[in-house]
Amino acid sequence: MNEQPRPAPGNIPAAALVDRILGVTEALIAIVQRETALLQACEPMKIVDLQPEKTRLANEYAMDIKAIQLRPELIDRAPSERVARLKIEMARLHSVLDLNGRALAASKSVSERILKSVADVLNDQRAPTVGYGRDANLSRQSASSRNAAIALDSRV
Repeated sequence: MNEQPRPAPGNIPAAALVDRILGVTEALIAIVQRETALLQACEPMKIVDLQPEKTRLANEYAMDIKAIQLRPELIDRAPSERVARLKIEMARLHSVLDLNGRALAASKSVSERILKSVADVLNDQRAPTVGYGRDANLSRQSASSRNAAIALDSRV
């Protein structure tokens, strides 16, 4: 695939830079909303397909925003209505990301509880039973001498 290199923020007109950031912001909002919808539909495994594009968009967004933070004059000559629209979309992105973060946290919490429940059941089934034997002495009878091992990776 031959993609044209992205021009540096200082190498394009102010209006074009604002439009480019606006386009990236809107695309990022759309992909984050799709990810959130998949999480809410209990289909977290499907978000993997979205990650390459989400990462690309997030990187482009971060690079352009950082360039503007370092050199605010890059957008000084852009029309004020475009800059105002960009600010609105940036606030919307933050709102969408907040909702996405809550959905990811909820999904992680559910997954952890499921794994803990499975581990508890397996450990209960394999735990030795303690009771009185035929000779009235305490005895331990073990279904298995091994404990179940389930590892939980805290990364999401």
